[in-house]
Amino acid sequence: MVDESVTVKGSPVRSLQKFVDAELTPEQREAVLRRLPPEYAKRFSSPVLATETVPVHMLNLFTQEAANAKGEAVEAFARRAGREAAGEAVKGIYRFFALVMTPTALLGKASQMWSSLYNRGELRVEDQSGNSARIRLTNFPSEAAGCSRVTGWIERMAELTGVKNIKVEQTQCSAKGAACCEWQLRWS
Repeated sequence: MVDESVTVKGSPVRSLQKFVDAELTPEQREAVLRRLPPEYAKRFSSPVLATETVPVHMLNLFTQEAANAKGEAVEAFARRAGREAAGEAVKGIYRFFALVMTPTALLGKASQMWSSLYNRGELRVEDQSGNSARIRLTNFPSEAAGCSRVTGWIERMAELTGVKNIKVEQTQCSAKGAACCEWQLRWS
């Protein structure tokens, strides 16, 4: 059962809208909007304000339908969307991180970034070292499209710190029955 009370602020929604606009033809985009509930088709047809909130499930459904329209696997499409969202975030709401971005600085703010965007879930960085870390997300109802967007976001944010050979692997996923979502990061 989907929990519509789990919401995300407008910034990630706006990034996904921009990504979908760039990836799909106008006809594909219209087809995607027709497959959404009318209220959300209307909301996603116009720019979403950064202060607005949207149910995470609707963001995931928008991602899934856009991937289907493009003929791409949901996980691959969502991961690319997450990477683009990270690039947008650094230009926008997280531009101040660009001045001090190191993996340590970024990971130190991960929990704060999460809670500034989502109304549910606890994101914690664990087992951090000079070239690796584990990120754990608990108390959050995940879906495959959302997990893949988060994976892409983590991956691109890590790249933006200038580290090399970044590997991000989701080792646990609550959408697949695990107790939480977990990502292992490694870099050099």
